[in-house]
Amino acid sequence: MRRKKASEKRYKYLGRRVKDRGKKGLDSASEFYDITKAIMRDWKAGRISAKTARGRLLLLYHLSFKKNNSKIKHLSNKTLQRIRKHIKNLLKEVKGK
Repeated sequence: MRRKKASEKRYKYLGRRVKDRGKKGLDSASEFYDITKAIMRDWKAGRISAKTARGRLLLLYHLSFKKNNSKIKHLSNKTLQRIRKHIKNLLKEVKGK
């Protein structure tokens, strides 16, 4: 049996299903959008439950605030607001079905 590396245990999507761009970690708008797509794809395919999808989207929403993620200091507030609005709409979609 193969042992998992520390980096494999850390992230569900970044570096596995979503390519990590730029510096290590969640630091660009495109990574936020790509992770939301991957979560929704997993939920629609039945790989994760609606509760799990909501939890992962909520964590992503939480990380879109500069006080909770020091790596997004360079992103504008307008971009981060757009990301949050997108995540909120996806949360409504998951809750609705």
